[in-house]
Amino acid sequence: VGLSPIAGRTGGQKLIDLADLAEAHGSYRLRTTPMQKILVLDVAPEKVGSLVAGAEQIGLSARPNAWRRSVMACTGIEFCKLAIVETKARGEELVARLEERLRDFDADISIHINGCPNACARTQVADIGLKGQLVVGPDGRQVEGFQVHLGGGLGLAQGQTAGFGRKLRGLKTTAEELPAYVERLATRYLAGRTEGEPFAQWVLRVE
Repeated sequence: VGLSPIAGRTGGQKLIDLADLAEAHGSYRLRTTPMQKILVLDVAPEKVGSLVAGAEQIGLSARPNAWRRSVMACTGIEFCKLAIVETKARGEELVARLEERLRDFDADISIHINGCPNACARTQVADIGLKGQLVVGPDGRQVEGFQVHLGGGLGLAQGQTAGFGRKLRGLKTTAEELPAYVERLATRYLAGRTEGEPFAQWVLRVE
């Protein structure tokens, strides 16, 4: 059973609760994945429904919406000495905004948030890759922000081609403006895509 924390962040008590839940359902093995998800192994088919319901109660979804499923973030400035900006909290804020405004979004757009140029969150192969840096805010002062990469992918999803995202000159956003920026981008994609067109292909096609 796969479970999805928001932006890859969970806590000690939640993991303890999950371990207790898994054990109660006959599982003694948990795994984490490169996409910042959690797997509960060795669950008997007849116990899956109960485990999924219990995981939902502790905030870990086996059926996440498009935004919870697709947003991942590196450790960020909170725990990494190389990071320039906050990532995990920004990811949680972004998911909350998109769930509120675009809850019924029917496509997958991978959003990878990185706190520095080192790309631990693999910004180059995301539909929307966000590389943390200081940018000039509305008042002319430097604030936390992101350089935007668009249209990357590993070529694993249907209709997706493998390649790095485009780093467009001057395409940056402040951290505060990030949720509104992604919402505008997703809304324009919905309005302008052709039938079955993935986000990465739409990005390469439009101006």
